[in-house]
Amino acid sequence: MTGTLIPVPTLRAVDALGVPMNGALLQFYLTGTTTPTPVYTSKTLGTPLSNPVVSDSAGLFPAMFVDPTITYRAQLKTSGGSTVQDIDPVAQPVTPGAGSITASMLAAGVAVANLGFTPVNAAGDTATNLQITFTSLAITSAGYLGAPVNGQNAAYTLALGDAGKLIRASSGGPWAWTIPPRASVLFPSGTAIVFRNVAGSTVTITRGAAVTLRIAGSATDQDVALAQWGMATAIMEQNDVWVISGTGIS
Repeated sequence: MTGTLIPVPTLRAVDALGVPMNGALLQFYLTGTTTPTPVYTSKTLGTPLSNPVVSDSAGLFPAMFVDPTITYRAQLKTSGGSTVQDIDPVAQPVTPGAGSITASMLAAGVAVANLGFTPVNAAGDTATNLQITFTSLAITSAGYLGAPVNGQNAAYTLALGDAGKLIRASSGGPWAWTIPPRASVLFPSGTAIVFRNVAGSTVTITRGAAVTLRIAGSATDQDVALAQWGMATAIMEQNDVWVISGTGIS
């Protein structure tokens, strides 16, 4: 059995004025009783300390290790035996249960399964939960600081992973890029997507079923043509309601 260090490893007895108590006594009992029970000099619980444990001239007690199977009562007394404080029970550190994290597990680097996620606080950790490979998305999700380019020289339907990206046509066409409804792709309100057309033909940004798309400054709901060299940003301001603004759109 391994003992547990008393929660306060450096323990000093002081009087009501804050003056260290020379030769203070710390007596340990079984909880709820006056049956003495020892504390120990080390975690092996091999050598008991005197009971009561006596402080030095500065009021300091030695390191004390307790038996984790025992609930203790402790009485702090003056050197003359007058009781200063009676603590019952003495709080012990929480013993980690099954499926919890222990210091040894953390030190060994094997605690990931118990955490339920991959941490990002040690060398070699992989932030898989922060990678932009969305299976779901919220306005508080980790996202891009820039607008990574998704080249699309074909008909294309936006995907969840396009949130925060620049969809770019560079050749061929004409192409139709479709904004799908939230019933099929769960874009959160505030999703922003940039469109760029450097191809020789028009790209049409089309509405999926139940999707509204308005050019900023207009209430008209319509598919939007993006001419060559045009660039525009679309933001979903409400569920399935998008507004688009830019140059080269009509």
